[in-house]
Amino acid sequence: MTWKLKDNKILSTPTESKGCTVDEVIDKLRMKYKGKIDDQILVSITYDVLIKHMTEKKISLDEIRRKYSSVSNIDEVINEVLVLAKGR
Repeated sequence: MTWKLKDNKILSTPTESKGCTVDEVIDKLRMKYKGKIDDQILVSITYDVLIKHMTEKKISLDEIRRKYSSVSNIDEVINEVLVLAKGR
């Protein structure tokens, strides 16, 4: 039995994917908050939001806010990570 397709383009058309990697988010945050927030804290916040919250569902955003309450603009940083993760 053989298959005949009307149009071969549908098989090879790539799908567009909007999003970014953890490294891309960290790099963008480092540029934006350079000198304001320590790099290690930015990495930890990004990991907690992207991996522990969005992927593993092990921690809530409120828990992240409490954990990093010493960061003066933690809500802004969390929001920035979420926006970058959505690829907007």
